[in-house]
Amino acid sequence: MTSSLGQALNRTPNQTFSQGPRRSARSSPLALALVAGAAGALLGCNAPAPPEDTGGTDAPEGPCGIGAVVISSDYQSTSVGLLSWDGAVLSASIASSASAPVVLSAPLSGDVTAPTMPLRGGRLVLLDRSASVLTWLDARSGDVTGQLSVATGFAANPQDYVEVSPAKAYVLRLEPNLAPGAQPLDGGSDVLVVDPGARALVGRVDLSPAMAGEDPEFHPRPSRAVLVEGSLYVLLTASTLSFLDTAASRLVEIDTRDDVIKATTVLEGLHGCTGLAASGSGARLAVACSGSFGGDSTSTLAEAGLVVLARGERGLVEERRWTAGELGEAPPGFSVAFASEDTVLFTTLGRDAIGGERPVDDTLTAVDLAGGEPAVLLRSQELPFSLGEVRCAAACGRCLVADAETDGGVVHRFDVGAGGDSRALVHAGAFHVDPRVGLPPRYIGAF
Repeated sequence: MTSSLGQALNRTPNQTFSQGPRRSARSSPLALALVAGAAGALLGCNAPAPPEDTGGTDAPEGPCGIGAVVISSDYQSTSVGLLSWDGAVLSASIASSASAPVVLSAPLSGDVTAPTMPLRGGRLVLLDRSASVLTWLDARSGDVTGQLSVATGFAANPQDYVEVSPAKAYVLRLEPNLAPGAQPLDGGSDVLVVDPGARALVGRVDLSPAMAGEDPEFHPRPSRAVLVEGSLYVLLTASTLSFLDTAASRLVEIDTRDDVIKATTVLEGLHGCTGLAASGSGARLAVACSGSFGGDSTSTLAEAGLVVLARGERGLVEERRWTAGELGEAPPGFSVAFASEDTVLFTTLGRDAIGGERPVDDTLTAVDLAGGEPAVLLRSQELPFSLGEVRCAAACGRCLVADAETDGGVVHRFDVGAGGDSRALVHAGAFHVDPRVGLPPRYIGAF
């Protein structure tokens, strides 16, 4: 399914990059499990199992770390590659579902993602949501250095990992445990505290106080987290066990010194929020909300939108909000990033031609906090839910976005600040991660 991309495509600032005309729409059902981990939201391309691992990288660490972690998957098998922020392949497949059992005691499933926050020091962490396992790797040698189950007796579905120190990290567990008490730390829908060095579970932050006043059928369902100056900000999707009903999403601030909830900010009117990013300075947080899905692939647009909050002495203050209608034809997707302090990038979720409605593209869209209309930078060609994660290294003026559709799957690069305009975004190329196999890129992390 893989084919070579002829050459890098260059575009003028803020010009939309489209992969070509839309062909007849195909069926692409969105399971509600997309919010829970997306195993099966997009139909895979029946690619073969990933080939042998290609080892680590000796690329130097700079102001933006070393590069990006690109996770490619058909939701049956996974391959993890490394790119520089310029798009150069550092390792086509440092690990995969085909990695030998002697390397991985728990082989990677087809539902693997990377943390929102970057890890430094040439280290990687992978979250296997299906297996509820963390895997640590050495990016230099390519070696797996350890694994840890975070299941504690139930299918925990870990969503994110934030490392505070070599001896402390947090893991967000999406799923609730309906029969807790059988073993330690088995509450579920919580923040688990782990010791990365000892590969041990050491504590738990109960998120139920953040749901005070809501019907008990709504679980916190933490989806993303960022660390800013000693505070862990956790985004709660807030839904029932079936995902069919949702409460307003909210941000929970946890003091990393004592793991106590300091504040809860309810995002009134916004549901299904799963995208979270902090600006480079940490002064702002951006949240992307897809709205609720009532059992199909159509979002409730009135509950969708994008919000930017400022951090201050009195907590989080809403600075700017866009409704889904103000952003275009579709709700924000599951990923958001700051290209600069004043520019936010996010994906939107397209849809098939269903019930007489015309199809709508996925997009990569930029908004400027200083004003102006949202700018569409990239569109899907045919399949909805094909644009994946967007990740920026603002200090280096680079943003990368995963595209599972174009030419068998590529990672697009956008340069920030071209031509001296700090808000300009220019498409600077599209890159294959591993040309040996047809697994399309879905998620992007940083290291």
